[in-house]
Amino acid sequence: MSRILLYIFIINCGFFLSKYNLIPLKLKIKTSILQTLSLFFLLGVMGYKIGSDDKIISEFPTLGFQALIIAIFSILGSILITKFLFKKRGEK
Repeated sequence: MSRILLYIFIINCGFFLSKYNLIPLKLKIKTSILQTLSLFFLLGVMGYKIGSDDKIISEFPTLGFQALIIAIFSILGSILITKFLFKKRGEK
């Protein structure tokens, strides 16, 4: 529980720093580079964890099929909701 509260506190700190423009532009540019590098590092670690787990590798075809189905329905749902919302907005 304390870890979740720490995450929420850190996110709120970032939000308020951004909202009140307390971060100089030069630092914002460097932060963008740091975010990109951190994302690549995270993806690499996740790939390593997945690749080293024999159970996940053996169930990969099943997991891949489930992921494909979830992705297709997510995309279709997003399209339908967007069409519905913009259609309602156009009627007003």
